[in-house]
Amino acid sequence: MHVPAARLPLAVRLWHGFTALLFSILAITGIKLHFAPPLLLHFGYALATQLHHACGIALAIIYVLYCVFVCVTGYWRQYIPVFRGLPKRLRAQLRAYTNDLGRRSKHTNPNDDNPEQRFNTLQQLVYGIVFFCLLPLLIVSGLAYLYYPEISPDSVLGFAGLWPLALVHYVLGIGGIMYLVTHIYMAVSDARTGARFKRMTTGRVTPNPSDKHARERPRR
Repeated sequence: MHVPAARLPLAVRLWHGFTALLFSILAITGIKLHFAPPLLLHFGYALATQLHHACGIALAIIYVLYCVFVCVTGYWRQYIPVFRGLPKRLRAQLRAYTNDLGRRSKHTNPNDDNPEQRFNTLQQLVYGIVFFCLLPLLIVSGLAYLYYPEISPDSVLGFAGLWPLALVHYVLGIGGIMYLVTHIYMAVSDARTGARFKRMTTGRVTPNPSDKHARERPRR
């Protein structure tokens, strides 16, 4: 029996690809600016600063555009978990990403082929926190540090007044790097890794008709 392929919107794929690229550059240049590791010894400080600023501005622009997309299309609902039975599903999904690593589990992403709910509950919670909290705070703190240093007091606890803003941006950046590593882990931790990468590049993937759970959705 022919099973129609699930489609992933082009805007989502572009957002995913550009965000991954920009954030990777931001992470590398941020590490260079803060720590100057020997591995990046030949990567000039001035170049790292320019790339960091340019990629930060680009990330802010595509974030605003993606916000418009999710609001206009209603795609923001993908990030909101169904709260009924939430603890039970979270426990199952955490077990799938840890104890069941390497084995196919219906809990890692039961909604892969469901266009109405593509993420499992753990993904919804993590992606929602990153998209609605971490990213906007990271962008705002970076832009404020770059363009509006005058909003900071002259000094805080005897040090330059910008250090609290710089510290917030630094901590958020570390959180973003941790999320990026976790996101890659979650993407490659089960048997459908190849199908997910294919869908993220082409927008299409044929669901497995034997996976009835892939089309199940928790009741609200």
